[in-house]
Amino acid sequence: MFSQDENIHSFWGQVGVGMSYVKLSDSDVGFNLLASVSYEIQNNNFSFTYFRSHEWSFFTRPEEYIKSYEVKYGRSIDFSMRGLLFPFPLLLFVKKDFDYSIVGKIGLSYNEGLKRTTLIEGNNYSSKFVSGIGLPIEIEIREEITSYLGMGLSVHTNFNKVKNYSGVNINFYVGYF
Repeated sequence: MFSQDENIHSFWGQVGVGMSYVKLSDSDVGFNLLASVSYEIQNNNFSFTYFRSHEWSFFTRPEEYIKSYEVKYGRSIDFSMRGLLFPFPLLLFVKKDFDYSIVGKIGLSYNEGLKRTTLIEGNNYSSKFVSGIGLPIEIEIREEITSYLGMGLSVHTNFNKVKNYSGVNINFYVGYF
């Protein structure tokens, strides 16, 4: 008898917040936001991500930032485990198996950034717009709380001519897992 392989696919949207480590004029740490749409068939993962990181500067203008539009491909490893890892470990309290995925991704990005150049007066600077292509890399662990809600943690980096950066995000997922 012939057996038919079942194509397992899922799709989801995610939003995340976190910290970026990027060399800016006044600091090496920035606050970041990301939004992403992902599709997965078998264990092949495809995603489109918008990422923005800006410095922690309240009085200096203009504020330096970097934003990135990323297309990534990756592979995932799926497993089940008793209890929740996020928002905090509840391994002993929740007596249910939850599905998890570890996803590694790499891709291509278009990056834009604004950097301050010359002091004009007080805390005001002139600025320069920079853009370029980059290489984003990301590793994430995704927890499926239900078949349509999840949480996760991701570590990412992007090598580019605008500003290399790396960071950590806490992500929230909505979709069909």
